[in-house]
Order: sequence, then structure tokens, then C-alpha cells
Amino acid sequence: METKREEEAKGPSPAHRGRREGGSIRPILDSTRPEVRRKARPVRRITRQIWKLLDDMAVTMYDADGVGLAAPQIGVDLRVIVVDVGDGLIEMINPELLKAEGEQTGYEGCLSVPGYVGEVTRARHVRVTGLDREGRRLWVDAEDFKARAFQHELDHLDGVLYVDKAQHVVRLPPETAYRLVFMGTPEFGVTVLRRLARHGFKLSAVVTQPDRRRGRGQALLPSPVKRQAQEYGVTVLEPENPRDPAFVERLRELRPDVIVTAAYGFILPPEVLAVPGVAALNVHPSLLPRYRGPAPIERALMAGERETGVSIIRMSERVDAGEVLAQRAVRVEEDDDAGSLGAKLAAAGAELLIEVLHRFATGEEVVATPQDEALATRAPKIRPEEERLDWSRPAVELVNRIRALSPRPGAYTLRRGERLKVFRAEAAAAAEAAGGPAAGGTAGAAPGEVVAVDARSAVVACGPDGGQRIRLLEVQPAGRRRMSMADFLRGNPLERGERLG
Repeated sequence: METKREEEAKGPSPAHRGRREGGSIRPILDSTRPEVRRKARPVRRITRQIWKLLDDMAVTMYDADGVGLAAPQIGVDLRVIVVDVGDGLIEMINPELLKAEGEQTGYEGCLSVPGYVGEVTRARHVRVTGLDREGRRLWVDAEDFKARAFQHELDHLDGVLYVDKAQHVVRLPPETAYRLVFMGTPEFGVTVLRRLARHGFKLSAVVTQPDRRRGRGQALLPSPVKRQAQEYGVTVLEPENPRDPAFVERLRELRPDVIVTAAYGFILPPEVLAVPGVAALNVHPSLLPRYRGPAPIERALMAGERETGVSIIRMSERVDAGEVLAQRAVRVEEDDDAGSLGAKLAAAGAELLIEVLHRFATGEEVVATPQDEALATRAPKIRPEEERLDWSRPAVELVNRIRALSPRPGAYTLRRGERLKVFRAEAAAAAEAAGGPAAGGTAGAAPGEVVAVDARSAVVACGPDGGQRIRLLEVQPAGRRRMSMADFLRGNPLERGERLG
């Protein structure tokens, strides 16, 4: 069994996970060979030849990025299988299916039917028994994808292929033959990873930043990309520094054709960029050379951009300065914040990445355009002091800052000495700012002064002289959840004349 491609993006196969000492890679027979269609014979006695067979099968499976292999697939007429869906190698001699319960329908691939996947219905939970290499009886309870892998390999021992049971079979695009290592950390990377999985790419590994302490309790938590990779059963690597020689050597062992980064958070050294056989590519959420750096989405929103976009670049030693292979513009809507805009850019970037990889795989021309250094702008990391709202700034600038910092880390002001995060706001209409009753007029208001309150919002004076207005719509008081201003006002009444900040 080759890939984990469940319906609705359950992802590709786990990666090459290592080699068993003493094993040799054997040719995998395709489905046209008669050996693949014969019913295998039971193993009568476990000998050194059986041990060697198990070693060879494991190495062959890992080399082909498979999650399972049956002896007939390498031309051996014996009832022997190996399975590894990411939680360790299982070797089984004379396996038997003892129990099958439930039902699941998903996509499967096969090392003997390369380039295709098919939708197959199988049992969701199975119990399988057999002998290990020492002749001891073992039992395995498996569910979901692992159950699917065991059923797939047991079928092979009876000369049955998944195509015999599939509702339909589809050809995979040529680019999915690439061995791919994905590097990412936050939600932006998750979106790209999911799209690659749905497309059928073989993920040799996912690289992400190590678990970090987060939240009020400072619990040690995995990155969003790590959580997604674990759901797919893909090998996860978490180097403290990608320059670590042991990590670089591990990458070389994986033999990726392509390395893709999407908001990984580390600068890759030359020795990593030299590893892939085809290219090392980055999905960057801006129209480069504008907004190079770690915060392109936030900086574009702060600047009030009405359009931004995504770039696929061939990575170089300089941050975000590599040759541009493709770009796509994305409109910035007035109600976009960093969360919604980031989601749109990640989706656009994932699609554009697949288009570039398709051109590489089919031999189409990929134009590499050097960036114009004269047009380059920076997008530095958000500093803690930038999170605090300065009410002496113009209303539009404040609204843009709130959008840029939502949903994380959140812009804030102070109310009675405690932080009040602001996640959504709007500049007051021109008529209100000129003195309409909802805005409380303009005379005598200081920046940060509450000038009007209704059931759903509060209006605050801003600008150098307090003559502009900003309407607060969604906030989060210290120690509580994010909420609408209406909910906040029910338990925390604001009064006209009260000063924020």
C-alpha cells in the first residue's frame, strides 16, 4: 500500500523512516506480473532466509515511501507482510484476519500500481494475528488508516489488488511522483500542507519548529503543522537549528526531490538548500520584492494595502531574495484581518505551488525572474510595543493596526490599568466624526476618551487632537474570552468621558 489519501484530505503516506541493517532493496513487481496475482503459500519454518526476506521487504518499502508491502510484490510466493504507518514497523508471518468491524471509504494507492489511486470501502477496525520473526504469536488491533493498510496487504497474499475492489480509479498528476519534504510551523503552513496532501504528494517528512510553551499556563504545545502531520501519520522532524549536521544528514537520507517551506520560521543554510534534486521552494505571502521578512501579512495590513499576493521563489541564502518563479495577486477586503487574509494567501499560494511543480514535472518552461533590489521593502517581526494602541494616531491607522494584529497577538489598550485587547474596529463615518450624536461630537475630546456608547459599540476619540473617531466592535478583557462589544458592555459598562490607554 503506497499512500494515505483518505476522502476529504486524509493525506499522503508516511515517509521513508530508516533502513533495517542488512536489508537490500528489491524490485517491486507491477500488477501485470503473474506473481502478484497468485495466492501465496504459508511459511512452514522460520529460517535465516525468512529473516533476510523481512529485512529486504522493510528496506524496499521504506525506499519506495510505502506503508506496507507483501512478499508476492517482490516475487516471493510466501505469506509474509510488513506494515509501518508511522508508528513503527510490524513484521508478520502467516497473518490472519480475526475480526473486521465498521466501514470506511477512502483512497488507496499501491506500489504495484504506481501513479494511480482508487476509492475503496473497507472495515474501520480489524484484529490481525500472525507470527513475528522469532515465531512468537502476536496480535494487532488496528483502526482507520492502519486497518486499511493491513487489509490491503492481506489481500495481496490472496492475489487481490485494491483495483479489484475500487469504486473508481484515477491517475495521479505527474508532479505527485516527487518526494517532498515540507517545512512549516503556523496555520499558514497547515493550509499549504493540506492542499499538497489532497493533491496526492508523497511527503517524505514534515519539518517544523520544536514544541513551544504557549498560553496562560505555559504548557508545552506542538505547532499547528506538527499536529496536522501527525494526523496524516507523516514523519515529523523538529530540529532546534536546521544547521545541525545530524538534521542535514537526515534530510540527505530522505533523498527529497523538492523541499517546500511555508512560514517555517528558520533561515535555511546552503547545505540544506543543496539537498533536493529538483528545487528548494518557498511560498511567501507577498508580491516580492515587497514585504520581505517574517511579517508580510501584518505589515501589508498596517500599510493599508488594497492588494497583496503570493510568490513562489527558488530559495537562496538571502531571506526572501530568491528568483521568482510565479506570483498571484490577492485583493485585500476592508474587513480582512491577518487571519482571513492569511487564509486566502495560503490557499492561493498552495495552488500556485502545485502549478509550478506541475511545470517542473512535465518539463514545461519555468521562468525564474531575479528580484529588483531597488523595489525591495522589509516586513520585520512585530515588536511588543507595536501591539499597544496609541490613541493619538489617526483612526485609519489604528483600524489597520487592529486588523494586522488579529487574531494574534491582538492589539490592546489599557482600561483601569488592565489590558483590553481589541480585535475588530472601524473608523467612524465622516458625518459622525464631524459631530453626529453617535460619535459624541468633536469638541473637547482627548485621544483615548470614550465619547459615545450604545448597546453594540463604543466610540473612542483619536488622532493628534482627538478630533477623529474609532468604533470598537470586538474585544477581549484580561483573563476572559474574546467577545463582541455588546457582550462586553453588558458586564462592563463604559461611561462617556472614560479614558482608555
